[in-house]
Amino acid sequence: MTDFDPVTQDNPKTDPKFPSSLSPVVFISGGSKVLGTMFITSGEGLHPTVLLLTGFPGNEVNYDIAHMLQRQGFNVFTFYSRGSWGSEGEFSWNNLIEDMPAAVTFLKDDLCREKFQVDKNRIVFVGYSMGGFSALLNSIQFDDIKNVCAIAPFNFGMFGQLLTMTEEIKKYGSEIMLRAKDFVNCPSPEKLLDELIQHKNDWDLINHAEKLSQKNLLIISAKNDTTAPIELHHKPLVGALKLANSNVKEFILEAGHSFSEKRIQLMRLISDWVNQIKF
Repeated sequence: MTDFDPVTQDNPKTDPKFPSSLSPVVFISGGSKVLGTMFITSGEGLHPTVLLLTGFPGNEVNYDIAHMLQRQGFNVFTFYSRGSWGSEGEFSWNNLIEDMPAAVTFLKDDLCREKFQVDKNRIVFVGYSMGGFSALLNSIQFDDIKNVCAIAPFNFGMFGQLLTMTEEIKKYGSEIMLRAKDFVNCPSPEKLLDELIQHKNDWDLINHAEKLSQKNLLIISAKNDTTAPIELHHKPLVGALKLANSNVKEFILEAGHSFSEKRIQLMRLISDWVNQIKF
């Protein structure tokens, strides 16, 4: 428990010997250098650490959430998947998914314990949009990581199924992908869409509801989201999780995909949740 509000207040009791700071980080995934940032919280000893996963390149990176969690006593590590924002390699959905376990391996290395005071036994996943998808999907392979927060998660497999139904949806998907062409190293939007179609079943989060039900989940979506509409991406998933007797907390805020209208409320929900989690 904190004796101040990390959502709206600075920490009045920072340790001058172990101050909060930021550090650039590089790790290897698939033979490529992946760039990231470590938000190091104040205080001596090992700290719980949040792995914060970004949305589609060019969109919200949620640094306000990172700073809030840092004030609350968490390290926060965020990175930029292969082929995006200067990281080496090619951007693809499969690479995006594979980069996350590589990041977890990095966080659990002795280097992170010694340099950043990361407690490898207290890691939390928080992801936004495509990062929310990756956080949920990847969590099922880590039995020791129980706590996952997904913000406006985009269900890749479900969208892959939609892409097979009509060319209009595929055209719409290509237009969205083109917006990020200057941020990613990728041959074409069509390649990304074909990848979604190829994995329409194994990347459908609903198909993993039973395993996800073993996690402590917080899912926050936006009522006016036109990128990940709640009728397609939130309600079917949460419904499947509840059928599987999941310990899931869900919230739908009056906002769009970026939560620009509700940033404080968004951080409040996350702050309250991490304050109650058990490792």
